[in-house]
Amino acid sequence: MKRLLLLPCFSAHIEFEDSAFDVVQCDAELTISIDEKNYVVVTLVNQQVAYKANILGGFSFSEEVHGEIEYKNYFRIEWPDDQSVPDLVFNTPPASVNRYYQRGQKIELGIEEVSSYHVVYRDNVTADFIRTGNQAYDFSFSTGFCGNLWKEPDGSHLIRFKGIRLDADEDGYISESKFIISRSKYTDNLILILQDDATVYLKD
Repeated sequence: MKRLLLLPCFSAHIEFEDSAFDVVQCDAELTISIDEKNYVVVTLVNQQVAYKANILGGFSFSEEVHGEIEYKNYFRIEWPDDQSVPDLVFNTPPASVNRYYQRGQKIELGIEEVSSYHVVYRDNVTADFIRTGNQAYDFSFSTGFCGNLWKEPDGSHLIRFKGIRLDADEDGYISESKFIISRSKYTDNLILILQDDATVYLKD
């Protein structure tokens, strides 16, 4: 994985062979931490900045360091302006990357250069979404629900799936998939809206 898009108000945990960082971007602040005592808060500022600020493109950002933390050997921040979402660009490939999602938050397929998403829901149901093409994914759930998603040349999105039949005495309202599918009106990418809290592992 070469870079990680820092989605607003999502917490990401990034592990390297010899270190690990928790990263949260919310309310125009980016916090990178090792633990509660060792962290840095990165904030975008205008061009009239103090000498401690670092120039980044046409904008600047300041770093408020608490304790001891050195992340620049592992990744750098690309944050072009206050209307964009910052990226972490890795200097060395991470061993693992995961995000923490709450019910109702969404995964936009295709917005990142990620080959697969491994989802572990709060109740330990798991799911895998594996990219098989530019706009195509296979998916499978530990519940037995599986299928694929793809985009046709005419721009339409298609989903094909199968599941398991419930016994007569089982609750027919339990969802096998644990997600709702939608489409972004801005990018035309498919969106998965999670129906439960989950940890999502990103793989290159």
